[in-house]
Amino acid sequence: MAPKKLTVLRVIWANLYPNLLRIISKKLGDISSFVCFRAVCKRWRAATSISDPPAQFPWVIDWPRGKGKLDDTFRFYSFNSRKTHTFQVPDAHIYGPSDGHMLIYEGDRSSKECQSFLNPLAWTERFVPEEVPVDNVHPICLGRNLIQNEPALVYQKSAHSTLFFSQSAKQWTKMRVPSFKTVAFYDHKFFLTGYGIENSRIRVIDEVTGVVLSYLPLPTDDFYHGYLIATDDGLLAVEVIGSITVMPFLLIDVKECQFEVYRLENYPQNSHWNKLSGIGDLMLFLDQQNGFSLKASDIGGFKGNCIYFITTGSKKPKSGSEHVIGRFDMESNTTERIPAPAWLGIRTWERQAAWFLPTLK
Repeated sequence: MAPKKLTVLRVIWANLYPNLLRIISKKLGDISSFVCFRAVCKRWRAATSISDPPAQFPWVIDWPRGKGKLDDTFRFYSFNSRKTHTFQVPDAHIYGPSDGHMLIYEGDRSSKECQSFLNPLAWTERFVPEEVPVDNVHPICLGRNLIQNEPALVYQKSAHSTLFFSQSAKQWTKMRVPSFKTVAFYDHKFFLTGYGIENSRIRVIDEVTGVVLSYLPLPTDDFYHGYLIATDDGLLAVEVIGSITVMPFLLIDVKECQFEVYRLENYPQNSHWNKLSGIGDLMLFLDQQNGFSLKASDIGGFKGNCIYFITTGSKKPKSGSEHVIGRFDMESNTTERIPAPAWLGIRTWERQAAWFLPTLK
């Protein structure tokens, strides 16, 4: 009996159904892979949109503290692909990240001082209003809408600060608020904690008018090393605890860094903070400047109910310091160090590090 011939199916990849292409694109863990996916052919590109990329686990970024004369590069590390991406902005002062953008200042660019939010992936700029001064300016992550990636900055002066947040590519909103240490945007309001004696309560400020609507108590008596983070499920307060409260100062042992999480309940009538034993599917991201949240189920491959943080640690037994990435598991109440690229621990006195949410918009 003659053997049966095998039927070989020829798959024309370019002719895959658009719905299937969209499903495949959503499984791409690294945004650079998404860019390559869209570059395959016109059909693949038409089936996807740069405004709807797959959810991304945040990258780690480091950038120079100075004016850029010594080193004008900023580097990104992707945990999904384990690749490093490097970008150069010659002779620029890099302030730091804000919702998928980097705030930079290029004084030699024109006759006018020029500040802008640069998207290093799309290589597009969103210029900051000329009235924003060069000194005492800090980019911040408001978490107003991480899907739309609208950057923001704050200009601090004495007892008050001026908040600038973007509404669109050309529209900015300016608001004068009390100086603050941490801020979150939730329920169309700003929640701020201050410094010193002003750190005894949380101010609730209207999004439109900038008027203080009410005051809330702090989750604990000592909330100096705390963060306010807006989530889909409510407003969270995160406090660093342990034998020493070190963030963002030098950490001797990453395992000593632990956290407590509180959620604001019954807002706005009978507001109080409830300590949580877990945060479910949420992942919280903290660095020395900002905090934000994502859902593990939206990304895949990463553990929820955890706090991922960046701080500065000791190189013991060697001398010096390095940037450290850690993960605190709320279920086991333990902290572990996450492997990071070797360059992240080099020259920490010259370079800063933070989380960065990549976007193509």
